[in-house]
Amino acid sequence: MSRSRPRFEPTRVALGCVLAALAVVRPARAEVPTATAAPGREFRVDFSARHLDVDAELGELSLSGDVEVTVGRYRLGGDRVKLKRGPRGIGVEGGGDIAFCSCDDPPVTVGYRAVTIAPPSDVLIEGAVLRAGKVPIFWLPYLWLRSPDRLALMFPSAEWRGDEGLLLGSGVHVPFDSNNGRPAARALDVGAYGYVQGGARVDAKLLTPETTSFVRWDHLGATALVLDAHGAVSGRRPSVVAYDVDASLGERGRMVHSSLEAASRRYDHARLGVASQGPFLAAFGLAADAPRAAALTSPLGLGPFALLATGGTLGDRTSYTLDLGASSSLRAGEGRRDNGEQRGMQRFVLESSTTLGPLLARGAMFQQGELLSQPVESLTRLRAGAGLSLSLPLLRRFTRVSHLVEPELSGRVERQYSDGSTETSLLATGGVTTALGTHGRGAAARLRVAGGVGRAPDALRPLVLASVATDARWLGVRLSGVADPNLGAAEGTARLRLGPRGRTNLIGYAEGRTARAPRTRQGEAAGDLVPRFYEQGALDREGLSTGADLTVALGSVLWVGGGADWEPLAEELLGVRGFARYRHACGCVALGAFGTKRAGRPGFDAGLSLDLMP
Repeated sequence: MSRSRPRFEPTRVALGCVLAALAVVRPARAEVPTATAAPGREFRVDFSARHLDVDAELGELSLSGDVEVTVGRYRLGGDRVKLKRGPRGIGVEGGGDIAFCSCDDPPVTVGYRAVTIAPPSDVLIEGAVLRAGKVPIFWLPYLWLRSPDRLALMFPSAEWRGDEGLLLGSGVHVPFDSNNGRPAARALDVGAYGYVQGGARVDAKLLTPETTSFVRWDHLGATALVLDAHGAVSGRRPSVVAYDVDASLGERGRMVHSSLEAASRRYDHARLGVASQGPFLAAFGLAADAPRAAALTSPLGLGPFALLATGGTLGDRTSYTLDLGASSSLRAGEGRRDNGEQRGMQRFVLESSTTLGPLLARGAMFQQGELLSQPVESLTRLRAGAGLSLSLPLLRRFTRVSHLVEPELSGRVERQYSDGSTETSLLATGGVTTALGTHGRGAAARLRVAGGVGRAPDALRPLVLASVATDARWLGVRLSGVADPNLGAAEGTARLRLGPRGRTNLIGYAEGRTARAPRTRQGEAAGDLVPRFYEQGALDREGLSTGADLTVALGSVLWVGGGADWEPLAEELLGVRGFARYRHACGCVALGAFGTKRAGRPGFDAGLSLDLMP
């Protein structure tokens, strides 16, 4: 009960005698609508207890018996708690636990001796004890919790980095806009970490709605500088500024990566460009290339590029595209500066389709050219040709499913010129395409198998082409390949998904080529009438790589899994990995753990993560 009746400020009234009458007639269940900690900054405090005493003189509430105080997403409990208005907000004394959600049995809580609740949802905890369930994990004299759209320290991080040992550290989260307690749309995370055996790492990650930029500096005996940045920004004018950087420089440029895919990339690249929007696409910018893990002073391919492209329709069934491009690359670094190389390209394609009774006819004409100038020599390549296909689409519609069967004959002839030598190539195939899917939503599954001949400079070569594509809920397949039965040579890629995304599923891959594999491009297995522009492609070496990843969803909050990469021909295990992720159903906490072991990196890597505000 109140001991006296002084003059009250409005906020002290809210914390004082307005609630006094509730304490003597029933268990207290009340709300403090607003409490002001600074001019113009208000927040809501709700509380309940079996007993309530009010000290109006001190502006203090004494709560006892099943006490629960709620501020935003924070819920404070205890047996005997005092609430008192202070210069920074509401002070809570008496000891208890803080939960980060409204769950009856939260998985993670923080014990406290005293708490200061400050607007909009900051909580300063004295004598903080982090508990998983009821088990204490560690203690801190003070812990400051802030909403994701406020400046704050990041939760400490721990990783085991192979032979390099333990890596510990933390960082700071700097948001650039407020999002009502949710993660800011624009934010900078900067982390500083140290190796126990000596060495350091600094990470910086900048996020905006249009861009993602990540920089890592890692030093332990040697240095690595990792850059991974990409994004596109549209201004008020009809133009787009885009950039893409993927680089890992320095002696530790490969060693620093736990990922096999990132460590095995051959080249670093950086692109910065500006493109106009309209009937003509005009783009220009700057490009840089270097071997992966090159020293910062190593020779670098650097130069400008430009592209002009247009396209459109001619009537109802004819379309065209025209591309013009040029680039220049200067080799610079370590005091070296030479002419580098200059490249120009041109491409024109005209495509049309029509019906001949029940038949569907598609035709295409193309012309491509490339000029490459280097200090030692120059190379000119030209190619022109035409392609034609005839098919008989047979479509059967059922109640909810459509089935397509389409026999097809296709052929393509082209003339190629390269530095004084001329050759003619021919590709003729016959096959069938079948597709099964939901009516009105396109094909859910598509298969094409074809056989034919290709005329190389020496002789005719038999070919077998195949492609499979489906993206259904429980099954996803993408396969493309070409084989020469006479030589027993082939090349191809395959991707497989069994199970829905985000749930229990198995994802596998296989890709490779044999010696003397056909140089037919992968797109031809899908029936392309126009060859792709001059490019070497990913499968430019003999070999075979396979791998798989299994994810098992245990309920709706826990995922575990692992995977491996394998080189069957060399009988070499390239890497293994495993993970576990937990996210509580109400979103109050997220936990993660991972472990990896890959070829080329001694030891294994492992780490733990904890997010109290996922």
